[in-house]
This record gives sequence, C-alpha cells and structure tokens, in this order.
Amino acid sequence: MVVLLGWFGSILYLVNHAYISVVKNWQPSIYYMGNLFAALALVVSSLIIVSYQAVVINGFWAIISVLLIIKIDLAKVPLSKRIFYLGFALFLIYSAYIGFEQRFNSYDFYTSLGWSSSYVFCLSYLLFCSKKLKHINYLLLNFYAASALLPILWIQQNWPVFTLEVSWALISAYGAYKRMDEVHLID
Repeated sequence: MVVLLGWFGSILYLVNHAYISVVKNWQPSIYYMGNLFAALALVVSSLIIVSYQAVVINGFWAIISVLLIIKIDLAKVPLSKRIFYLGFALFLIYSAYIGFEQRFNSYDFYTSLGWSSSYVFCLSYLLFCSKKLKHINYLLLNFYAASALLPILWIQQNWPVFTLEVSWALISAYGAYKRMDEVHLID
C-alpha cells in the first residue's frame, strides 16, 4: 500500500510538472491542487521508509499549495531572490567541502546534496508561487534540485521518489529549453 501511494504521488507530480512545463497558459488552481495531493501522498510514503529529505520537500509543498488554494498572498512573504541565492551558494560550498573531505563518495556528501536539494525545491517553489522567480529560472533550479537528490534517494531505495526526480529533471530541462525564447540579455 505504501509503495502504491508513493507511485501515485510521483505520477501525479510528473503530470502536474509536465503541465506547467509545456502548457504556456496553465491554470494555477489545477497546478496547486495537483501538487497538494501529490505532496501528501509522498509525505506519507516517504515518512514510513524514513526518507526525510523527501518528507521535508513534500510537506513544504503541501503547505504552500494549501495557502495558495485558499488564496493567501505569498508575495508578502519577506523572502528575496538575493537571500535565496545566498543560501543556495552556502549549501553548495558546504557540500563541496564535505565532498573534498570525503572524496565525493560518502553518505554525508550525498546527504548534504539532498538537503541542498530540499532547500532549492522548497524555496524556489515559494518564490515561483509568489511571482518573484521567472518561470525559466524555476525550471532550471528544479533541474538542479531533482538531480542533486538522486544519490541519497538511491541509497535510501526510495524508488517512487527516485523515479520522480529523474523524470522531474528531464521535464524541467525540456521546459527550460522550450522557454529559451523568454530569455533576454537585458533582463
């Protein structure tokens, strides 16, 4: 039952992510509702198999989705892109330090990458939903976050979320490629 719940959440997330990656005029209410159900399914399944990065990411996405469904204005949340990118850079520096210390092949290194992924997934979702992050930047950050989470998910054998993240990375890369016409040198 837990595995089926995990696969349900993963598939729903993928359908939802493909929806905003490919459809130019997507409907936010459909996107947020889909994210809520997918997140709740993955929180339960990941909690049971002790995959804490997946629990944090999906719990956060569920909370943000609920806030958006009940029409809370997230633009008022005092989080800037500058603060987000500073935190991201600090996570990368910390992960690089752990990697150099342990030859990039340790549980601690993979865990630090997983937590950097959690940070990027959560806060980029918040910035995107509060309209503080451009769509293409959101997709590129999602590509990083999905890719960085893969090693720890492999070790934890969280196959539904692992499959989700491989697909998420591919969909994010494709969506960013499709939106390259939105990039301007002056921006």
